[in-house]
Amino acid sequence: MADIVLVEDEDVLRRYLAGTLERLGHTVRAAESAEQGLEFVDDGEPDVLLTDQRLPGMTGYELLTQVKESHANVAVVLLTAHGTVEDAVEAMRAGASDYLRKPINRHELNFVINRCLEGVGLKNELDYYRKREFERTAIDGIVGESHPMRALRVMVGRLASHEKKDGGGPTVLLTGETGTGKGMVARALHKAAPRREAPFIEINCAALPDNLLEAELMGYERGAFTGATQAKPGLFEAAERGTIFLDEIGRMSMELQAKLLKVLDERTLRRLGSTRDRAMRASVITATHLDVAAAVTEGTFLEDLYHRINVFCIACPPLRERGNDILLLAEHFLAKHAAEYGRAVPRLSDAARDALLDYGWPGNVRELAHTMERAVVLGQGDLLDAADVSAGASAPSPSSPGGAVSAVSELRLDFSTGPISLEDVDAEVIRQALDQADGNRAKAARMLGVSKDTLRYRLDKYGIG
Repeated sequence: MADIVLVEDEDVLRRYLAGTLERLGHTVRAAESAEQGLEFVDDGEPDVLLTDQRLPGMTGYELLTQVKESHANVAVVLLTAHGTVEDAVEAMRAGASDYLRKPINRHELNFVINRCLEGVGLKNELDYYRKREFERTAIDGIVGESHPMRALRVMVGRLASHEKKDGGGPTVLLTGETGTGKGMVARALHKAAPRREAPFIEINCAALPDNLLEAELMGYERGAFTGATQAKPGLFEAAERGTIFLDEIGRMSMELQAKLLKVLDERTLRRLGSTRDRAMRASVITATHLDVAAAVTEGTFLEDLYHRINVFCIACPPLRERGNDILLLAEHFLAKHAAEYGRAVPRLSDAARDALLDYGWPGNVRELAHTMERAVVLGQGDLLDAADVSAGASAPSPSSPGGAVSAVSELRLDFSTGPISLEDVDAEVIRQALDQADGNRAKAARMLGVSKDTLRYRLDKYGIG
């Protein structure tokens, strides 16, 4: 049965229609005016709005228009004693589901309500599956199965599913080292949200001097400064009801930080050279590789702005802490770049996999992507060896302890009984680390300078219990 808001100014007819609908099993909230009916709709979205056309104050047609702007899934039926074909056509164009002429026939009313319910049900079901598909596609674009990435995907899904009444989404701060994919996460948040069809606009705050950055963000009027020959809307306006992504916000000057805080707090902006405030209806995502909390302590970042942008924080983990995600991403980038260059997708040898896992990846995902592109272009044959992926992996690993070289220099091997494979040496080093760590895998991983996921991969590979 339906939840119905009924708007009718004639007292007798209102009681009759409400009683009829309730006897048919529906829940009815009856209003005497369009203004009261709009309050009922805002308080709890109904399945159907049944409204008279001629009302004191706001008309039923105006009510229809307002409801459809903020409650698109509500089915609206207009009632009138003076209806024409032109009125019906105009109402349907404005979003009405149906149109009934007075006097109201009980059976016709029941038929129209049931037809509206069928339409609402189908639309809700379609919206549900469409939204789920968009979310799945957007979030599945985040490659990785490590625990940090699974947690990140869950957070993205939760935040993207929540929208404010004005169409904006939650304010999100993305943190993490350079190259960890903060821009990708920002785009996933936008693509998985209901505002996905609206613009997504990205700007690097570190790439422009303050005066140009302010003009880009706020816009300007003609004559605002030398060279401003015509008015130009800023990026906040261009991102209307969509998302604006402010990358490297930690590089923004204190003066511009104060202006940004005002925009976020008041949801208004003022173009350079203008005296008029304009509404800001974009969702805001910010990102930085800096420690913003430390910058607040040092006095280089406004504390109020930090609290304003840090409503929800998503930390993008460094690649060296993602274990086998390194291999998943490597294969992902190999397929991507092979398609771009029109080549067959090469495979990774065991030696290549080990080399990728052993490296610390200071440039994170961005460095891995470039390394795989070089491997596709320069690699010979369909099987990549360690040398093919060593262009990025030749630098010292930041995860390697400083004393490792002196410790390893004491290792002595006896080749008199036959050859010793590098895998056997690798396995023995792991066994010794586990022994010295009393079987504690987390401690052994720290001793070896690798992530827990990397150690787990090696244990499985060598069959070490």
